[in-house]
Amino acid sequence: MRLDRLDPVSDRAQCCSVLAAGRRCSMLAKHHRKGGSVGVKPDEEIARQFEALIDDPKKTENHAQKFLEEHTEFLIPSWFQNHPMAMNSVISKFPIGPRTADFAYLMSDSATWILVLVEIESPHKKIFSGSSKHVKPTSAFEEALSQTHVWKEFFEEHPAEVRESVRPILVPSGRERNPLKLRRVLIIGRSADHDGNESRRKRMSTIEEDHKVKILTYDSLLGHYRRGQGEKRCVLSPRGTGFAIKRMDVFPTRTFAFVRPENLHVPPRFIAKLEAAGYQMKEWLANKPLMFGDKWATKPEGWDDGGMIDRVYGVAIDAVQKGRLKRAAK
Repeated sequence: MRLDRLDPVSDRAQCCSVLAAGRRCSMLAKHHRKGGSVGVKPDEEIARQFEALIDDPKKTENHAQKFLEEHTEFLIPSWFQNHPMAMNSVISKFPIGPRTADFAYLMSDSATWILVLVEIESPHKKIFSGSSKHVKPTSAFEEALSQTHVWKEFFEEHPAEVRESVRPILVPSGRERNPLKLRRVLIIGRSADHDGNESRRKRMSTIEEDHKVKILTYDSLLGHYRRGQGEKRCVLSPRGTGFAIKRMDVFPTRTFAFVRPENLHVPPRFIAKLEAAGYQMKEWLANKPLMFGDKWATKPEGWDDGGMIDRVYGVAIDAVQKGRLKRAAK
C-alpha cells in the first residue's frame, strides 16, 4: 500500500487502522528489544491478598469488585486476545438498560468493535450440584447467567442506544461506524467445582457454547495473574454524555488524541499527574487533540518524520482534523 496515495478524508478509516497496527508493532518491537514480557510482573503478596479474599466466606462480590478495580491486572481479556483493550481502559459499573454490568471494556480489530460486559458473582457460589453422572447447574449459577441474558436482550432490542453510550470512546476516529457486537463474561465460584470432573468440564463448555458467554472462576483470575499475563488498566466510570477517569495506575492510551474533554472528565489530581509526565493537558482542555505521541498538541522538536508510523500518523491527523472541521460546519 502506498501511503502517499491515501486520501485523508475518504481513506480516513484505513489511515487510522494502519496507524494502529504500526504503533502496536512499534511498541511490541521496543518491548522485545528490552527483553521484557507483555504482562505485569506478579507480586506474590498481592496474589496472597486476592487468595485470602476469595477464601474468606464473609467476603462478597462487592469486595471482589473493589479489589479488581484496584488491581485490574487480574482481569482476563476475552475475545480478540491479540488486540489491546481500547484506550487500555476498563469501565466500572457500566449501565445497560435497567441493569448494570460490573465491568465493561471495548476490543476491536480493523473492522469490528466488541463490547465485553462482565458480571461478578461471589467466589463462594457453586456452579454445579449433583453427582458426577448427573451434572446440574445450581440455581445460583443459573440466576447469574440470566443476568447476562438481560444485557443481551437489551442490546438486541436497543442497539443504537448502547452504541451511543460508548460512541465517545470508539477511537481512533474513522472507526466509530464499524459494527458493534456484544460479548459476555461471568466470573463466579472456584475451579474446584469442576476441575478433575470430566462431566462438569464438558457441561461448562456446552453452556459457554450454547449461551455465547465466557465463564471464569476466581482461580482462573489468580492463575492469570501469577503467570504474569495481566496488565494494568486505567479505570473509567460513566459520567453524563461520556466518562470520567476513576483510577489511573497507568496512563490511558490513544485517548487525548481522539476523545474530547466534553466526553472525558479528568479530575484535577490526574491532570497534575499527566502534566508531570509531559502531557499538554492545558491544550487538550482547550479542545486541541494531543496528536503527537498521545502527549503533544504540536509536533515536538526532534520528532522523526522519516518513519512509516510518523507518515501514517500525519495522514491520520489530517483526517481527524478535517473530519472535525466538517462536523463543525454542519
